[in-house]
Amino acid sequence: MQKVRIIALGEDRYQVVSELHKLGIMDLRKSDLPIRDDVPPGNYTQLSDMLIKVQGALDIIGEGKANKGKIIPQKDIDAHFKEMESAIQRVYNLRDELQLIAEDNKALSNAEMIASSFGNLGVDLGRLSSGVLLFMATIVNDKQLARLEEHHRKLGRNSEIMVNRVGKNRNLVFAAYKKGDEHVEEMLKGAGEELDLHAKYLDSTPQKVLKSVAEKRAENTANQARAKKELEKLGATEHSKFALLRESLAIELARAEVSSTFKRTEKTFAIEGWIPKKRLSELRSSLHRITGNRFVLEETKTEELAPTLVNRPGFLKPFDYLMEFFSMPRSDEIDPTWIFIISFPVFYGLMVSDVGYGIASFILSQIIIMKTDPEGLMCNTAKIWRMSAIPAIIVGVLTDQYFGFPFDKLFSPGFQPVSWLGDITWIIILTILFGIIQVSLGFLFGFVNEWRHGHRKLAVSKLTSIVGLIAGTAAVAGIFFHALPTGVSIDAAAVSIAAILATGALSGIEAAEITNLITHPLSYARLMGFGLGSIIIAMLIDQAFTPNLHSGILLFVVYGAIFILLHFLNMILSIFEGIVQAARLNFVEFFSKFYKGGGVKYQPFSYKRVYAEE
Repeated sequence: MQKVRIIALGEDRYQVVSELHKLGIMDLRKSDLPIRDDVPPGNYTQLSDMLIKVQGALDIIGEGKANKGKIIPQKDIDAHFKEMESAIQRVYNLRDELQLIAEDNKALSNAEMIASSFGNLGVDLGRLSSGVLLFMATIVNDKQLARLEEHHRKLGRNSEIMVNRVGKNRNLVFAAYKKGDEHVEEMLKGAGEELDLHAKYLDSTPQKVLKSVAEKRAENTANQARAKKELEKLGATEHSKFALLRESLAIELARAEVSSTFKRTEKTFAIEGWIPKKRLSELRSSLHRITGNRFVLEETKTEELAPTLVNRPGFLKPFDYLMEFFSMPRSDEIDPTWIFIISFPVFYGLMVSDVGYGIASFILSQIIIMKTDPEGLMCNTAKIWRMSAIPAIIVGVLTDQYFGFPFDKLFSPGFQPVSWLGDITWIIILTILFGIIQVSLGFLFGFVNEWRHGHRKLAVSKLTSIVGLIAGTAAVAGIFFHALPTGVSIDAAAVSIAAILATGALSGIEAAEITNLITHPLSYARLMGFGLGSIIIAMLIDQAFTPNLHSGILLFVVYGAIFILLHFLNMILSIFEGIVQAARLNFVEFFSKFYKGGGVKYQPFSYKRVYAEE
């Protein structure tokens, strides 16, 4: 990556910005030149307002498939917006009309409920106003009604109450009382669900209210259907125009607001940013074409950390997403993502190691992918999980595990080059070997990173750590497990001790990590531990709860249910441990040897047209 500065004439500003936007190769940065900051052009606020209105209209009519159209030039955007303004306003008016209808329908439902509750009490709801009397109505249950009636009898004849049964354990209590009679008001308030007797549409007898409510609801239904139909028609006829205008406005707004990163003088402006070195000639050629060579393009020296350029195939993007979520690799260190891409699925496959569980992993991850946000953490993690299910199936075939059953027990003679129980010693050796290789690779990456930054002693201590790790492993294997001749084991132990002492002398940082030379490679034995544990549990479930029709239908069903449940729980545990432990081995045991992270992602000033073709 190279940081560059472009200086051009102010009159060429829009052409230069547009060209940079089209090229999409420059990650713009705020310039620190000691001159005035640039400001967005005068039409910035206007563009923003227009975009908000168009986006709002599209939100109302809904997103849909739009036909491609011609690009709207900057000079024609105002005219296109004015041409579409009446249609946009009509969309908003129809939205407001539908909202008013929805609110009115709520008022109608409320009026219908209250009028229905009064039934044949003979009360005119439109005349509940008096200079002397007040009126209240509430819905109470049977126990509350009994207490109210008893309380009312004790109050005497200063008020009247009427009761109407409106449903199971529901009663309407209508009361008329003199103004200032606080006893009645206290009696009714909080006793049940108080009704608003002055709500909209309560202007006549209950029967007439119900009739007018029905008529008004029919009118609202017709108006609602008409408004929805008109909105659908607008969506069908205007959606492509709205979408094209929104896209054009968004592009122009981005070009306007990016000016805040520029510097300017009376007649010139300056732009700074990062660009891949191999595209410098392309940028120079484009600027020459649009400005007639009236520009300066210079490569600048800076202490600023260059952004990290990530350019992996689309199906591997979820790994980049997860790395960015964890911590973006710095541009001045080795990117470990490729190792992570390989090791995570392999480790997961070893720990799950069952064809049935692998297929279930694939199906469950696919469901999550379909149900979650494509740009979210859950979806991207599920895509990694789906890829990791394939090694789990492959290892399951190699170890002949199908929900704990060997293949020949289910179908025919199986293929089993590796046995979890019969080859456990070799599996332990293999997993520890994985650890030695990956941890050593981490130290090697650390050596390269530190050497680049001029930390020579620390860099060399990474190499001595590798020697100490490999020689120490050989010494332990020979002395305690007799895997090597005694002489070789003693020599390996001596080399290991010397390497550890050298590591401590070269770097206090690495000296503090000496104990991890043993513990971190041994951590990879969990690949064997969790894989073997899952297989043994699956076998025990098969032995104890495999359903058999010879035991009778009832036991077959009971055992079948237990069999499925236990396998499901074992599968979930196996999947969970596989994901967590595979991530841990990479992020803790491997990354800790060299990885700093904290990088900034390369994000060029660019756009992608969807509704118009360049």
